[in-house]
Amino acid sequence: MDAQVGSGANEPVAPGLVIDGRVEQGENGDYPVTNPARPGEEVLRAPAASPGQLDSAVQAARRAQPAWAAITIEERAAAVAKAAELAASAVEAGDLARLLTREHGKVLWESQFDTGTIGGMAGAFAPLVAGAVATRRIGASGIEALPEGSPGAGKANLVEHVPYGVVGAIVPFNWPVSILGNKVLPALLAGNAVVVKAPPTCPGAVLSVAAALAEGLEPGLVNVVNGPGAEIGEALVGHAGVDMVSFTGGVASGRAVMALAARTTKPVVLELGGNDPALVAPDVEVDEALAAKIVEAAFVTSGQVCMALKRLYVPERQVRAMVEALVARLSSEVVGDGLLPEVTMGPVHTALARDRVERMLAEAEATGAKVHRPAAVREEDARAGGYFVSPAIVEDPPPGSAIVVEEQFAPVLPVIGYRDLDDALAQANATSFGLCASVWSDDDDLSASLARRLEAGTVFVNSHGMGAMDHLAPFGGWKSSGLGAELGEEGMLAFTRARVLRGVPVGSAR
Repeated sequence: MDAQVGSGANEPVAPGLVIDGRVEQGENGDYPVTNPARPGEEVLRAPAASPGQLDSAVQAARRAQPAWAAITIEERAAAVAKAAELAASAVEAGDLARLLTREHGKVLWESQFDTGTIGGMAGAFAPLVAGAVATRRIGASGIEALPEGSPGAGKANLVEHVPYGVVGAIVPFNWPVSILGNKVLPALLAGNAVVVKAPPTCPGAVLSVAAALAEGLEPGLVNVVNGPGAEIGEALVGHAGVDMVSFTGGVASGRAVMALAARTTKPVVLELGGNDPALVAPDVEVDEALAAKIVEAAFVTSGQVCMALKRLYVPERQVRAMVEALVARLSSEVVGDGLLPEVTMGPVHTALARDRVERMLAEAEATGAKVHRPAAVREEDARAGGYFVSPAIVEDPPPGSAIVVEEQFAPVLPVIGYRDLDDALAQANATSFGLCASVWSDDDDLSASLARRLEAGTVFVNSHGMGAMDHLAPFGGWKSSGLGAELGEEGMLAFTRARVLRGVPVGSAR
């Protein structure tokens, strides 16, 4: 392969685009990708694709897809599994976890988990896709047993699920390799070819993993483009040769994707932002164990996860106890360069993200909330000018403050008191978001009742977020948090469209 992968050395690497089985440099040159922990450190030179290269990628996908769709799901599963093994080998050989930490900022164990999932994903998704796309018969019961000469005798009505053709997959910065796998592998297994748009601020690991996947498959089935701005993503969504788009990102960007896709009436799956509430019921005792679970759910990846816990509702009488427990737990956090073994929380990804959340915290404090910041940034890292945000617990902010109403996407958590459970539910549901929510209670009946009254696509009980996810279940948001589903059989079907065959002779029905 021509692509080079960073091993953590100081010299910048230059991963390439993947087009029709070839690794290419960008015709629009390249641009620097820097380390969020040390903004003066250039991690790599990222390729910038030209419109012509995007078109070449789409055309390559269109050429490759029909033959790929014509083989059996079992044959596709075997080929995708081998390609995923190549990608897993590339992760290890290229030390891509270290590269991802340097270009993203997250702590090393998170990068290891992010890049390490790709090898097992194909095997996990293959049976889901096979079950989802299986042809099924519809119509009158026992239609094949009708007397000879009767209308419909010897005929069957079938529903089959066929691939769209070319899928445009737009990957976010926060968990880029895992989300790449969530999109590309099901799309391929369902019979599509794929053109991926890498995240511009941390493209290195995605480009390298995609190049390894592409090497294990026929040319044109996996293509990857990249660029420093929104232009190449917009061109991908609007391209007439792209049949369906899967996008993960912010709400505003998701709406823009939807509008662009509408011009060519192509379907989209949108996994957008969240402002996830967690409701702690009055029967729950506030203790260290509960605080540890809540911190894990809220502060993973420095809070930069769409399904992270972002608003915590507790009975008014327990607000102080909850705040004290959370502050005690956060006091052990070490904020700094994610490559250091003693560091438990890295920077946020950009200076804009840092500045935005600091404004939110200042506003909350100015309007009467107490802001607790028990963990300090390592002095050596602070001097390097990184985008560090010391984790914050915000005690009883006003209900209309930005820290409550908006998605913070940073290591902060507002703790908000409620009078009774009806009040808690009203506050939790008073949002334009609806990705995830959670209920925390030792009362099973109460948990089930409250969970059914929360307005979100996924409601957890006594857990929340990434650690509680199950790939067998669909994942998608309500309201402004998304459209369609990923994961589960429903997510696999999102990469197909239904075709109904009416009156097919029974002998030829598959």
